[in-house]
Amino acid sequence: MTVDGAPAPWWRSLINEKRSVVYGLTFGIWGLVFFYCALHDQYLVRLAPEHFTVYHPELWGIENESLLALAWAFRASIGPGILLGLAATFVGRGGRLPKMPLKPMFAAVATGLVITECCGLAAGAYSWFTGRTVYPEIIYPELTRPLITSQSIQLTCYLIGGVVGVVFLIWIRRWRRRAENPA
Repeated sequence: MTVDGAPAPWWRSLINEKRSVVYGLTFGIWGLVFFYCALHDQYLVRLAPEHFTVYHPELWGIENESLLALAWAFRASIGPGILLGLAATFVGRGGRLPKMPLKPMFAAVATGLVITECCGLAAGAYSWFTGRTVYPEIIYPELTRPLITSQSIQLTCYLIGGVVGVVFLIWIRRWRRRAENPA
């Protein structure tokens, strides 16, 4: 129960944290993911505009390629960004272990995004310079150099981004356990 007698929110039993911290961390991480996606999609749309104009469904009636890429970045970042933000909030601030400070969590997310992009760029460079796909050809919409490059970048970023997200959550948990029992 809260002070005014109303029932406490369901998540209060999982995390005893101010709403401002929960929202700030969740939407802060989503904001970093969106910023990354926006920059990422801006160079992809210049590399292979058809990646967005032909091989994605029409979105909100947008015809300008740069705005279309930005809109897809927004849409694509919501699920992963908010999910990672919520998971980081509960893993990093919930329970009895010492709470992880926010600054290193944001720094770790930014580092993970840089790692993700570097891996994507490496896959793209491979496809661009060799003219070959990184993944099975069946998952490429067409086999032109710009499209195999953009698709190799995208698929690699999705794969590495998922792995980096899991590693991030494991790192948070380990940090909290070490903070509880310093050597």
